[in-house]
Amino acid sequence: MVEKAKACPECHQVFEIPKKPGWWLKSNNEITAKNKKELANVAFSTVNGREPTDDERKAWNKENKDDIEREKVDSPRCSKHPETQLSEDWQGFTILLNISRSEVARALGIDEPGSYALKVRHQ
Repeated sequence: MVEKAKACPECHQVFEIPKKPGWWLKSNNEITAKNKKELANVAFSTVNGREPTDDERKAWNKENKDDIEREKVDSPRCSKHPETQLSEDWQGFTILLNISRSEVARALGIDEPGSYALKVRHQ
């Protein structure tokens, strides 16, 4: 799931910003949830086939505290301009596939295929 796209003010390339991180189990990375309480409920239900009581959930959290980890989401950076802060203030969207035949690519000075914003303001 994508939160909001940002664009590079230098080259106009658009980057998708990943969803906010949640929680996951190191021992079973298929079990994920948006918070610790929900993760404990899902993990307990997977093993025991029923929803845990509050006491069971708290006990499970204590037992498995070293197995719970917050998902890490790296903020995207422009590969051409890694020092530039991406901007949320952009307008227009185009996907350029054939750069040599594109007048938009020529006008914006774009030299490789991808997703681009037509107008980007610096923040």
